[in-house]
Amino acid sequence: MFFASLFLLASCMGEGRNIVSGQAFGVVRFDFKSGKNLLDVSEIESFYHIRFQEPSAHDGDCFYVSYEIDYDAPENSYENIEANGFIIADIFDKADVDRWPLSSNPFASDTSKAMIDEMPIITPIWDGDFVYLKGLMFIISALEMPTDRTLYWHLTYDRDNAYSELNGQTIINLFLRATIRMAGTKSKDKTGVANAFEMNHFFTDFAEKVKESGGRTFKIRFNYPSEISDDGQIKWEYQDTKDIQIEYFIPNG
Repeated sequence: MFFASLFLLASCMGEGRNIVSGQAFGVVRFDFKSGKNLLDVSEIESFYHIRFQEPSAHDGDCFYVSYEIDYDAPENSYENIEANGFIIADIFDKADVDRWPLSSNPFASDTSKAMIDEMPIITPIWDGDFVYLKGLMFIISALEMPTDRTLYWHLTYDRDNAYSELNGQTIINLFLRATIRMAGTKSKDKTGVANAFEMNHFFTDFAEKVKESGGRTFKIRFNYPSEISDDGQIKWEYQDTKDIQIEYFIPNG
């Protein structure tokens, strides 16, 4: 699901109780009506929790949260949610999600050689899915690395070859790469890293082109380095998303 009402990686109903739990991506937004920081988890749903009222929380910050919602609680009645404009959620854990630009940087787009301190990627998009929220594309990528290592992420495209046609299907070609920012000291493990990429204008412009050509859907092809040799040679692979409807990016598309 790319545009679920609420993106749940796991959910459950308590026995005899109306409780939902799961994980979601979200973007902090200061709500002038309530005077509170809210976490937008979809275009129509927002969470309130004291953890987003801390001085370190800023408008536009991105998080990946584990939450629980008790819909039997009076504050989460339908009437209160409609009046307040948010859901009271228990946040058990929250992880910062870095924001990165989409770029046509020729250095990061040069697929002939490895970048300095570049890391191979195991999986660019977990289960082939992503979440699109407030102009941001949220993805989880998997790498083998120390869990305390941090990375710079580069999502690029070639302006002259941004998209292609394959068996009547329009495909956006993107290149996902990662370079070491801080080395880390722990043993290597398969690690999932969540990131948010600024995609609003790119997706909107691209969806318009697909519409003009008579299409209704497209795929995103994530090209990524699966192996990097000691002399900097790269083995490139790719992973495609499922079909994406252009109407998600163009109102009445």
